[in-house]
Amino acid sequence: MGQGAKILAALAALLLALGLVACGGDDESEPAKTGATQEQPSGGGSGAAEGEDGAEKNGTGGDRAEGAGGAGEPAGDFKPEPHEDSGGGGEQFRVKGGDNSVQEFGEEAGEAEFEAAATALHNFLDARADGYWAAACSYLSDEVATSLEKLAAQADAVEATSCAEILGKLTNPAAKGALRKEARQADVGSLRVEGERSFVIYRGPDGAILAMPMAQEDGEWKVASLAGTPLN
Repeated sequence: MGQGAKILAALAALLLALGLVACGGDDESEPAKTGATQEQPSGGGSGAAEGEDGAEKNGTGGDRAEGAGGAGEPAGDFKPEPHEDSGGGGEQFRVKGGDNSVQEFGEEAGEAEFEAAATALHNFLDARADGYWAAACSYLSDEVATSLEKLAAQADAVEATSCAEILGKLTNPAAKGALRKEARQADVGSLRVEGERSFVIYRGPDGAILAMPMAQEDGEWKVASLAGTPLN
């Protein structure tokens, strides 16, 4: 296998981890939405702002996304969905006799941090599910977005240079139903924090309990992985 093929395989594996190149989708109807709308935090950390030249900027000032891949949707057009989270803390997710390193990581966050991290996760999942690639990338940590861009830059067959373009071009439309299902059903139960690192523990589709690493950048929580890790 040549270097280009290896890089493409690495990208495919990365996207498979979050269902972006799934071979099948789930087009079930969306459930009714309740609760208060999760707004994009002010201050630029989680939302995308438009620069003087009209290019979409991420919250830390980088040019993460111009447009939204094939969808042609700039980050500024993304409207966060309303969500309600059950909370309850990490204790409820402990597995008897299992590895509880995430459930016991750091300390349980306070209400304000919990809500901020949960909002970032929900907005990332919603933007990704509906094809707002620029907005989705704006909720990713710089490390994750940069790693994705570096992988794509080394693959000649991937004609994309930004995080948004990469997600847009490599996402299989057949995965849209599965991505929407995860976004709509995500229910955050815990935020375990230690310094500038944390894990959001949430319930996903089909009873899955998932942990999503988060990173604090400029005082705001960002999603630090492209997919949650199953805990059950």
